Amino acid sequence: MPINLNNLSFLELFIINTICYFDIFDYPLTLDEMHQYLFTGGMSGGDYTFEEIKDNLENNQKLKKVITTERGFYFLRNRNEIIETRLQRYNLADKKFKLVLRAMRFMKYVPFVKLVSVCNNLAFFNAKKESDIDLFIITGAKRIWLTRFILVLIIAALGLRPPKDKVQDKLCLSFYLSDDNMDIEKIRIAPDDIYLVYWLATLSPVYQRQGFYKKFIKANSWLNKYLPKWESKVVAYRYRVEDNKLNKFIYKTKEFVYGGFFGDLFEKIAKFIQIKKMSQKKKDLAVHNDTKVIIEDNMLKFHENDRRLEFLEKFEKKRQQIIEQI
Repeated sequence: MPINLNNLSFLELFIINTICYFDIFDYPLTLDEMHQYLFTGGMSGGDYTFEEIKDNLENNQKLKKVITTERGFYFLRNRNEIIETRLQRYNLADKKFKLVLRAMRFMKYVPFVKLVSVCNNLAFFNAKKESDIDLFIITGAKRIWLTRFILVLIIAALGLRPPKDKVQDKLCLSFYLSDDNMDIEKIRIAPDDIYLVYWLATLSPVYQRQGFYKKFIKANSWLNKYLPKWESKVVAYRYRVEDNKLNKFIYKTKEFVYGGFFGDLFEKIAKFIQIKKMSQKKKDLAVHNDTKVIIEDNMLKFHENDRRLEFLEKFEKKRQQIIEQI
């Protein structure tokens, strides 16, 4: 959608971009977050300093017409209530993270698990009470089906697999990549797929091997075109699970055993079982090359309710409304 800049500078536009996007999720931003998440839409020349952003937020008269600050947060005018919303959701998110860590104590023993990250709203501690817990997983090459099969069994045994009628506080394992296919730029729904950009930027890695989070981010260096000041996340110790010597030994042993003929055989069996049990709707969406659902041997994505286009439209509409007020 063409943007009516209304005589805005690039920095003014980028600030409005960022505030408007997070407003969709009732999420006011700190100054540090404004700097790190400054969304340029892929335009060059977005390497603004922290001081430049701060000065514009505090002294730019055009921006002050639509953006205000309170208690260290920046947000659109007349949206003060989202401060309390953010604080309340933080407490809810903390409880949900504990469920992830509980599951990870078992999941970390699964062979070929390279990275497990919390994603979507929970990743930036903005979870609603009724929401489920979305996880993103990277597996070893040619073991994506076997890994998914074992992980699903584990969360089912823990009572954390979501039934259709009750998803609150359940784990949703609906997006997998293999380590030979980590660039996700190809699944964008538009040149400026703003949801995908922030999905990637806000990932919260709760478990990883061999520094795989940084490897994944390096494979997606295109992110910096949209968020030039963004830096990869360092998750607090209380929100991640680490390996120990026993865990490492068991993991390496399993990878050795299932890395050859037996692994290939079990991968085929796991794929057959899962395809057999998969809904026809998922299969149809995958066949029609819809990025909501992707069923490949190096990517499994089961987002039948993929709302990226909806959020993109909301963002563009809100941004234009705000620009027109200046």
